[in-house]
Amino acid sequence: MKINTISFFRHVNNSLNPYRWVISLVVASLISLFFAGLSLGNRIDSDRLMLSALSPYLATLVESSDRPELLRVVQSVSEAKKSDVVLVQDDNVLATNKSIADLDMPFVMPKINFHFFDTDFSPTQIISSLEVKHSGYPSLNASLYIMTPLMPSIRNTVSVFAITFFVSILVSMFSARQTRKAIKKTLKPLDQLHSDIKGLVTEEDMISEPIYIREFEEIRHTVNQTKIDLDNAKDRLAEEKAKKLSAESFKCLIHDLHNPVAVLRLRARIANDPLQDSETREEAALSIPRIADQILNQVTAAKKNLEEEAVSLRESNIVKCIEESIAQVNALTLRKSIVSTISEGSVIVAHDPVLLKRALINLLENGVEAANSVVRVSILQSENMAMIKVCDDGPGMDETKIPIYFQGRGQSGKANRQAFGLSSTNHIVRSHGGKLIYRKSDLGGSCFEIRLGVI
Repeated sequence: MKINTISFFRHVNNSLNPYRWVISLVVASLISLFFAGLSLGNRIDSDRLMLSALSPYLATLVESSDRPELLRVVQSVSEAKKSDVVLVQDDNVLATNKSIADLDMPFVMPKINFHFFDTDFSPTQIISSLEVKHSGYPSLNASLYIMTPLMPSIRNTVSVFAITFFVSILVSMFSARQTRKAIKKTLKPLDQLHSDIKGLVTEEDMISEPIYIREFEEIRHTVNQTKIDLDNAKDRLAEEKAKKLSAESFKCLIHDLHNPVAVLRLRARIANDPLQDSETREEAALSIPRIADQILNQVTAAKKNLEEEAVSLRESNIVKCIEESIAQVNALTLRKSIVSTISEGSVIVAHDPVLLKRALINLLENGVEAANSVVRVSILQSENMAMIKVCDDGPGMDETKIPIYFQGRGQSGKANRQAFGLSSTNHIVRSHGGKLIYRKSDLGGSCFEIRLGVI
């Protein structure tokens, strides 16, 4: 099942988005409503201030019954406020900017839909009113009404709301963008911490700089200390394993020498046994130098191999070691090709790249020398084993002589000298805790198989 992952920055950003936009919209709406209400309130306050300013003067005119002046003042206020102005006394119209026919007629109050800001609202008008009188004097039973058209005020209020809302959203978007930048900048220490942790599994040294956040710096310090402890533990484990495998190599040498020494001893007894016939004693005597030479060759090969430094086994990709070995031998091969059937990927095996490469080069050079045209290299992996196969299409080898060559007792086919190649390869594979196996190749020639344990 494939798991779709996102970055920590994207996760934080996505988690904050709902809250950020809800808060932005709520704040923008509240601010817009506030300024819209302020705009409407200013218009209403303006009408009420006008009423308060006119009230004393109109009270004087009402007392003196100066209707022409009342009409002039009402008309002037109406033109200035672009509103209808009505002065009512004893429920009759005393002065108005409307038709003269309305004078002295009963005042009909428009239908009120709702009351807000201590002001009445009809379907088409905002109605503000104030009693006309002198402060501290008896009531004249007169009231002044200013009826402002509702639609212009609504348009103005809605415009203020829309503009304020739009500006608030722009500010919120800018704030969100800055927040994203701040989050990304804040998460940079996580990237540095990731690089330090990544250094635990890479071969190259990672440059680790202090992180100026206490918790992250403590984690970074712990990671670096853990890497040092792991490296030290791996080195100690590699050394202990190398010593153990070296001891195993000595045991294998003793085991390999047992048979030829036993045969040599038996031949010496036969050669000196008076009970044996002369022909048998002569044959035994003639075989003693040959067996002794083989034992000497085996000891020489073992000495040469055991003089090598103990392998230091570290877990790494064995495919890289194989590819480098092929490239090195290919550079010296002109007529015969080495075919690799290794797929891309990695096979993690505890090995010493330098020594294992030497073993592979020995097998590849022998394969190129023996092959008619092709040497094939492949690698197979099971749960607990990696198998490297080097096969050729040459004549192959006598399987009965393979143990002799593995033990270093064989003679080179190229010259009259001891053959160390397969012995060295066998020793290196053994020192890795592995096994070298020979069998006939499906190509018709030899096939050497290196088996190593997989981590």
